[in-house]
Amino acid sequence: MESLLWILSTAVMLALLGLLGLRACRELLGVEPRCRKTPRLPRPLRPAQWPWLAIFIASLAILWLGAFAAHIAVTGSPSGFFAHYQSRFTEAGDAYYYKLIAESGYPRAGADVNAIVFYPLYPLLMGLLGRVLGGQTAAAGLLLSHLCYGFSAVVLVKLAKKECAHPGAALMAYWLYPFGFFAQGVFTEGLFLLLTLSGLYFIREKRWLTSGAVGLLAALTRVQGVLLLLPGVYCAWRACRKDGWRWRYLAVAGPVLGFGAYLALNKAVCGSFFAYQYYESIEPWWQKPQWLGDTLAQQFNMAVAYPGLANWIYWPQLFLYFIAAALLFAGLRRELDTAYLFYGTAYLGMCYTASWLISGGRYMLGCVPLYLCVGRLKNPGLRALILATELVFFCLVYFWFMQGQAIM
Repeated sequence: MESLLWILSTAVMLALLGLLGLRACRELLGVEPRCRKTPRLPRPLRPAQWPWLAIFIASLAILWLGAFAAHIAVTGSPSGFFAHYQSRFTEAGDAYYYKLIAESGYPRAGADVNAIVFYPLYPLLMGLLGRVLGGQTAAAGLLLSHLCYGFSAVVLVKLAKKECAHPGAALMAYWLYPFGFFAQGVFTEGLFLLLTLSGLYFIREKRWLTSGAVGLLAALTRVQGVLLLLPGVYCAWRACRKDGWRWRYLAVAGPVLGFGAYLALNKAVCGSFFAYQYYESIEPWWQKPQWLGDTLAQQFNMAVAYPGLANWIYWPQLFLYFIAAALLFAGLRRELDTAYLFYGTAYLGMCYTASWLISGGRYMLGCVPLYLCVGRLKNPGLRALILATELVFFCLVYFWFMQGQAIM
């Protein structure tokens, strides 16, 4: 079974890359690209139909409703909800390290020197906001994540209205993503979502300087932020062929500058530009780059060896790879912009090259082209099936997380 998974996952990735390469050659060699056409909308969408404040409030309401329902399902009573909520979203997983960095900076020695593996922007903003709130660092982290998640939904709608025949489906796919609740806790997900969506939106609007600045910030938030270089370079190249060279195209290198700043931070704190690689490779993360086929085979072996963890870690991550790939193929078929598909494919590949993958569901929350792929689907039954499946697993995973299971 491991060999079959290796072959299948490898074939899927190579097929995606091959088809995208063919489409890119077709576009950049000057052949009229069908993929630039957006399906005709069923009716004009007026701005009044999408009030941003309603989207913002609804986004947070869904998160809190899910948390409250899961709390009642776990405890059998609404009492103690806020204490339970705080303990899960400010203490689980990597939250300890973000609070440590926000309050004290990066340790240069001792057991916590491995905190260098965490990128600096989120804890920096968290610490600044915590000072405004009188030293309430955890509360600042929660507030920052909530604000970013709400505004990221607003940006997603702006993007989906330009790219999808069914922007509401894209938004619902985003809201109901089973691991989306991480975006409200002391994690980088909310901030990263906002920066990623904003970066893609500004690239689409050819606002090169702004997209470069946002890309720089995204690369200071998560390692995947550097991938915004791909759609930036691709769209700049496409614009260059049409309108000629402009110096502002160089701004798309912003993600590279952000990653370079993170490497400089490694050098300043730990004496090596690549210190983070060492600390990621040892306890407690054991993360090393490896081919994604090896990761998928390993996920199957771990699911068999640890059936207690399989339901909420290994099986979801195993199936999620192929579901995400299927949506990207659907995006190809439904002619989603090549730039988004390059980003989504690279993002999928990067997430599944981690040798000890235990947070794949959380990582894939940031693969925002998947939501656009759902919004591009023509078949209403298929869209409804995807959203209904998401809803079922949204409830299940939320319940398991509030129950205290090892979902991180």
